[in-house]
Amino acid sequence: MEVVQRALKVAGSFPDSREAPKLLLSLLKEAKGSDKDKVGELVEVLYASAETKEDLKLINKYWD
Repeated sequence: MEVVQRALKVAGSFPDSREAPKLLLSLLKEAKGSDKDKVGELVEVLYASAETKEDLKLINKYWD
C-alpha cells in the first residue's frame, strides 16, 4: 500500500488509536518527494480530531 494511503488510514484512526501520532511520524520518515509533504499535512487531521488536552499533548510529543 502506498505510504500516503497508509498515512490517511493512520490519521483517521486518531484519537481511538493512541499510536497514530507516532506511526504518522514513522510514515513521514519513510515517504519520499511530494508524498512527504502530503503525509506531513495529515498532522492537521490529528489536531482536528483531538478531543482532550491529553490528545493534544500526545500529538505534540511527536510533532512539536
